[in-house]
Amino acid sequence: MDKAKKLAEQAQKEAKDGTLKQRAKALAEQAQSKIDEVQTQFNEGQRSGSAPAAEATATQDAPVPTPPPADVPAPDPAATAAAADTVAAAAGAPAATPPASPAGDAPVVDRSAEAAPKLTGGDPLAG
Repeated sequence: MDKAKKLAEQAQKEAKDGTLKQRAKALAEQAQSKIDEVQTQFNEGQRSGSAPAAEATATQDAPVPTPPPADVPAPDPAATAAAADTVAAAAGAPAATPPASPAGDAPVVDRSAEAAPKLTGGDPLAG
């Protein structure tokens, strides 16, 4: 507890004599200069069309992501359903049935309470 008390007293003393403020100001300036440096590197990378500096420092051992082929066709829904039925049959579960399409019109719901408020002449105090 004595160590914490000493550190608190030291911080109060530094706050009074201004050294804490000076240190904080120096750290803030150092952080801002680092931010400016990184921003400049990023902007230069964008102008030249190359990768940002963070990506440029990747090691050779890192895996290179491969983009998916552009001409991959969409899966056939019938084949997907057939595969699901085959898996369900192998698992001993009943085959999945497709959801029934809605029959008829949906019921009418009164949504007048959700309407926007009535506009007035523009005076917010008018009733």
